Amino acid sequence: MQPTKLSTVLVILFSITALWSCKKEAATKSLLADEQAAVSGKKPLDPGFAENDMVMYWNDKAATVLKDGINQPTRARLFAIIQIAVYDALNNIKPKYQRYALLNERTQFASPDAAVASAAYWAIKGLNKQGSFPVDTWYNESLATIPDGESKELGKTLGRHAAEAIIANRANDGFSQTVLNSTTPPNGVNPGEYRSTLTAVNWQPTKTQFAFRIYYNWGTVVKPYVAESNSQFRPQGPLAINSNEYANDFNEVKSKGARVGGTRTEEEDKAGKFWTDTRSSFFLNLFVRKSIENKKLDAWKTARLFALMHVSVAETINSLFDAAYYYYYWRPETAIRLAASDANNNTQADPDWLPVASEGGPTVSPPLPGYPSSFASFGGATAETLRLFFGTDETSIDITTTSINPVVTEPRPSYHFSSFSEIASSNLNAMIYNGWVLKNRRLKEKKWESKVPVKVFLLLLRKKYPKIHPISII
Repeated sequence: MQPTKLSTVLVILFSITALWSCKKEAATKSLLADEQAAVSGKKPLDPGFAENDMVMYWNDKAATVLKDGINQPTRARLFAIIQIAVYDALNNIKPKYQRYALLNERTQFASPDAAVASAAYWAIKGLNKQGSFPVDTWYNESLATIPDGESKELGKTLGRHAAEAIIANRANDGFSQTVLNSTTPPNGVNPGEYRSTLTAVNWQPTKTQFAFRIYYNWGTVVKPYVAESNSQFRPQGPLAINSNEYANDFNEVKSKGARVGGTRTEEEDKAGKFWTDTRSSFFLNLFVRKSIENKKLDAWKTARLFALMHVSVAETINSLFDAAYYYYYWRPETAIRLAASDANNNTQADPDWLPVASEGGPTVSPPLPGYPSSFASFGGATAETLRLFFGTDETSIDITTTSINPVVTEPRPSYHFSSFSEIASSNLNAMIYNGWVLKNRRLKEKKWESKVPVKVFLLLLRKKYPKIHPISII
């Protein structure tokens, strides 16, 4: 090689080496600067990752606040709002998934933990659901675990904005709208039509019937989250009461669900009691928490799962109430007492029949039409959400009932579930063992309760930048 060419090559090699060294030194300095900034609180070390501890903590606090003193539809709505606030806060730091209410507030260097704590806190406060709970103390204790600095302050501001955005989004959702139609529905006249059911005093049945349309805004004027209308998922109608299928369902609940002379096995009795907690969003939230145990989910994935589940339950309530008052189907309590007039030769009346468990302190059967099953629908929606999210039906969940129903005594019923479909099936069967619904096998075969969570999963809170398919499991 000629000396001139050799010199040129050496100069080029030297330049490349020098340039690489400079870039490496700059990268090292940048990394050190990031670490120092994180320690000083200017920005998080990795704004695209955070452990899920703070999300789990505030989910638990939301459950504590919403546990008692409100009805299930209201609880579902509030839970959905709080979890969306947390979800939106995180996805305005790193937009891994499509945002719901807070759409254009990108705060890259906000502390994820501060944003989560602030979103949940201000959502609870903004909804005026703090009550006598030490919400301020919870918030201050959460913030005390985060280094002071700009990142923390950005997170606090972002979280508050996320809470305000979803509260504003649902402010005119019909929940508080005055409905001019009568809240007292007429008693049915024909066999199969809904009649008002018996009231109770401290869970003990009375002989008084009281007709009223419970939660009349739901299924009528309450705005859906993703559905085109509240009737979009209206299922096929219930079984004809003169059919053999109906007679089979009738005789099953009459036998299994009877307060006096019931034929439940010990295991069926246990299952019925296990599912008597009618604070469904609270109880089912525990199943979601249990499903996360021993899973390596970051804050973003965890927040998404809670939001998907609670939105699915809230959306299911709208679909449920639409269908319930459209079909106006009677409860077993009525069907069995009035069976002499149902024109079915395979059913026999029992004018004194009562369900084995009262649904609530002031009610015997759930005080709304009996098709579809409300509580089984919530359990089915939750199970389907979990199956879709994890991409498998397999799980391993051990859980003890939280029911306050007096039929539950110590030791409290506990179960191990090895699949999400097992959860849904157990929930539905328990409603029969408690005497609250007819099974309506046709509805189960159509998997109605899975349609809403599938829609929510496909259209809501999707991955922001999918690589291949527009829907990602997690």
